[in-house]
Amino acid sequence: MNRIQILLQRAAKAPLYRKKFAHLKPGTVRDLRSFSAKVPPTRLEELAAETPKSAGPLSPRLCAGRGPRAIFQLEYDTQPALYVALDRADLRGYVEVLKHCWSLAGLRKGDRVAIFDYGTSPLSYLAASSFTPYLDRGAADLLGCLPVCNDGVANMSPRAVEILRYVRPRVFFIRHDCLHALAVEIERQALRLADYTQALVAAENESLLSDAERSSFEKRLGVPIYRLLRIDAAMFLAMECPRCRMLHTRRDSYFVETLPEEDDAAENPLVVTNWFAGNSPTVRYLSQVRGSLKPSGCPRGPKDLRIAV
Repeated sequence: MNRIQILLQRAAKAPLYRKKFAHLKPGTVRDLRSFSAKVPPTRLEELAAETPKSAGPLSPRLCAGRGPRAIFQLEYDTQPALYVALDRADLRGYVEVLKHCWSLAGLRKGDRVAIFDYGTSPLSYLAASSFTPYLDRGAADLLGCLPVCNDGVANMSPRAVEILRYVRPRVFFIRHDCLHALAVEIERQALRLADYTQALVAAENESLLSDAERSSFEKRLGVPIYRLLRIDAAMFLAMECPRCRMLHTRRDSYFVETLPEEDDAAENPLVVTNWFAGNSPTVRYLSQVRGSLKPSGCPRGPKDLRIAV
C-alpha cells in the first residue's frame, strides 16, 4: 500500500472518518488526484459536531488501539472544546516541522530563543523535552538552542521585556495578540528592541498578521517581523521565509491543496492532509486560511512546499 492508502486505513478506525469514508470502495483511491476527487474535506464544524458522539471527549479522530501520551486543547472557539491526542511518534513528526521553522528563521546551535505564547501552543510544547512529558527531543534539543517561555497573555509583557533584556534571544516568537502589549511596554521603558533580538516571529492559529499590521509594528519596534502560520486542527506549521517571503513547510509532512471556489479567486482555502499524525489523523482538513500554492525552488528550502498568502 502507498501512504495514501495507509492513511485512509488508519483514519477509518476513528469515528468521524469511519462515517466519511463509508462510501469509498476499496481500491478507488490510489493517488493524490483520486484522493482529492473522492475524499471529501473535513470542516471544523464537523469535528465540533461529532465530538459529543465520540466514545470519549478527546477527539472524534482518535484512532482505536493507539494510546496517546500527550493531550492538548486546541485554540478554537467551539462548543464543546476540541482536543488533540499525540503519541511519541506524533510528537516526533510534529517537532521535525517546528525544527524546520526554526531553521528557516535562522536559528542555529548555541542560539537563544524566546517564546511568548500559551503552554498549549505547539510553539511552546514542542520547543524542548524539558517542557513536555513523552517528548523525546524538542526543536531546541535537535538544534542545540536554549529556549525560554513566557505565558502568552498580554499582561505578561513586562516579563517578556525582562526576558529580552537578560536572555537576548536571537529570535523572539510571539502571539500576534501580544504584539501591541509588547510594543507598549518597550515604549514605556524607552528601550531599543534591536539591542536585544534580531527578529520577531508572530504566530496565530488559522490566521496571519496582515501586511499593514506587520508594517505598523515593524515601524514601532524597529526589527523585522516574520509570520508563522499554525493550523492546530491539522497539526500544521508553516514559517515565512526571510528570503522569498512565502510560507515554507516540509513536503514530507503534509499534502496541501487549495479548494477552488466559484469566483475564481487568486487565493482559495487551504486544505491540509497530515502524513505523520497517527493518533488523530488529519485527512483533507479545510482551514480558514486562504492562499495559493507556489513552485518549490527557494534557496532557503529548495524542496519545501511554498504557500503565498
